[in-house]
Amino acid sequence: MSKSQLIKYAWNSKIMDVSIVYGPEKFKFNLNSEIIVDENRINEEIKEQPSAYAFLGMLHIKLERTMNDKKKEMEKTWAALYIKFKKEINEQTGRPNSDDLSKEKATNSTRYQTAVDTYHEAKQNAGTIGHCVKSFEQRYSLIQTLSANIRKG
Repeated sequence: MSKSQLIKYAWNSKIMDVSIVYGPEKFKFNLNSEIIVDENRINEEIKEQPSAYAFLGMLHIKLERTMNDKKKEMEKTWAALYIKFKKEINEQTGRPNSDDLSKEKATNSTRYQTAVDTYHEAKQNAGTIGHCVKSFEQRYSLIQTLSANIRKG
């Protein structure tokens, strides 16, 4: 029986290569390889699963905190820039910039766009590890089923 196209993608695509930096640590692994269950090592798999799951869960919590912090930083950056641009005097009118112009200037500023990119990266990291956690939950169910089948056999 040949492998489905999605299975081929899972094995060959770089999407499954996870690389996350948290503080000074860098974590790299291939999700597809990590979720594979070896029936010949089922007792070891049962013992090892909680540690891997716990690690991913803790990393996910830390990355969610980082994401939330980066979102707040992004919002603060936008607000500070908006206030700055709102206080400026428009050379054409001799009056303070309008709300719309101040918002556009704040949104288009390099400083704000950098904050947005940083937030999006943090959000992607948290989402990636969140999905890894879900994959390990599915792995747990598979280990449980295989273990029960082996006992029955």
